[in-house]
Amino acid sequence: MEIAVISQNELEAQGLKWVMESHMNGVSVSFSKDARADCLVVDMDMWTDDLEKELNQRNISWVGLSSDRTFMTAYRALKGKAADLLFRPFDPLLLVKQLQQIRFQLRNEKTSEGSLKQTLLRYEDFFDAEVLTPAVTLAAFVLPDKAGYPLLSKQLKNYPFHKGAEIFAFSDFVLAAFLTDDEQACIEESRMFYESWKRENREDLSIFVNANRQLRLKDYYQGTRDMTSLIFYEGYDITVIEYEPIGWQPLDPFLTPVEQREWIEMLERKDTRAIHAWMQHEFLSYSRPYPDPEMIRVRLTSVLAQARRYMKSVHLQDEQWEQRYHEIFEVIVKDPVVYKIAQSTLNFIVNVVSAAVKHAESGESPASEEIRALMEANYWNPDWNLSACAEQLRMNKSTLSRRFQKQSGRKFSDLLMQIRIREANRLMKETDIPLDEVARLSGFGNASYFSAVYKKREKLTPSQYRQGELHTMD
Repeated sequence: MEIAVISQNELEAQGLKWVMESHMNGVSVSFSKDARADCLVVDMDMWTDDLEKELNQRNISWVGLSSDRTFMTAYRALKGKAADLLFRPFDPLLLVKQLQQIRFQLRNEKTSEGSLKQTLLRYEDFFDAEVLTPAVTLAAFVLPDKAGYPLLSKQLKNYPFHKGAEIFAFSDFVLAAFLTDDEQACIEESRMFYESWKRENREDLSIFVNANRQLRLKDYYQGTRDMTSLIFYEGYDITVIEYEPIGWQPLDPFLTPVEQREWIEMLERKDTRAIHAWMQHEFLSYSRPYPDPEMIRVRLTSVLAQARRYMKSVHLQDEQWEQRYHEIFEVIVKDPVVYKIAQSTLNFIVNVVSAAVKHAESGESPASEEIRALMEANYWNPDWNLSACAEQLRMNKSTLSRRFQKQSGRKFSDLLMQIRIREANRLMKETDIPLDEVARLSGFGNASYFSAVYKKREKLTPSQYRQGELHTMD
């Protein structure tokens, strides 16, 4: 698409060119009104009768820009049949959206009615083994909450995709059939839609563009549906293009006798640190090819069964604990993301261990023990803090802080930071992973914050520690 910008402000014209070329695929921008163009962007502050006459003669789509918010400006735009009129200051993305709509209309006009009919699909086509795949690219759009699908479907139908797209709403995702076999163009447009969605809605959105085209439309559709299972491992709020079919790595979902014995010992020792390390290694360190998500769910229920056995052995069988147990079982079976499932399961097991300590001491366990156990289980999460701990224990934040400091002699934040630095030291000593990964795994969130806090408390930088300059700590 060729666009001509007619403006007396050279700096603004250059800025508009950058916006259009960076947000639109396959556009060429010039600055001459005499240049060959499919569309014009006109600064109406330089409006003349000659310009109006020329626009009418060329019969070309155009968008007006103006600093003059008057009736005359709007009248001129209306009389000149402008596609839109934007008053400064305006969001450049509104201009991009209007230009995309113009391009969509121009391409539709160039497409014959017969070729359009050949690309239109029906719901039943995706389940008919005899239907061949036309020149389309399929993409799945997935939300965490199914209640958002009507809105998502509506916005996809109204979005000006360059070559058009047929939209099909299913119960667990919305399918877009882009009317082109150019997968790269589809992923670029999908990312632009993603940005538009995030500006207008707060809900996460995952998009999977399936570049692994199949001869039969049914197989192509099924492969696209399978790709939505990647959310289990990779979470929401991603936009990816997949070139290979989804294949699952074989996995025995049940705990081996050795693993069962390991769990029995960890629970009997009340070793929440070892439990956290086991859960992290087992459920938060997968890489492609992933195991079948259903096998992971079965494996998590096997872990939960160990917690269930331990609950019985320490007589935690009242109605409240039964309810919590069944809630975690529901999470394992239904939650779409393994990260959240593993964290919920871990928190439940840590709470079981803490309750066992209370029970062993006639129900009067020092709060500091329970809080320390939760710190060991959650230090890696940068969002976990005093408020999160209080919520888990169903206590007032101030009461928790005061009781912990009285019983342990330390502030909550100080001990949590010590645990995080201890874990960071272990990772730097035992592994060669980058410092930003050390920061993430030890609960600091980002490398800059990690480095600043570490240097303040340890009197040397993380890099110096890793290089062996431990003598500066003395």
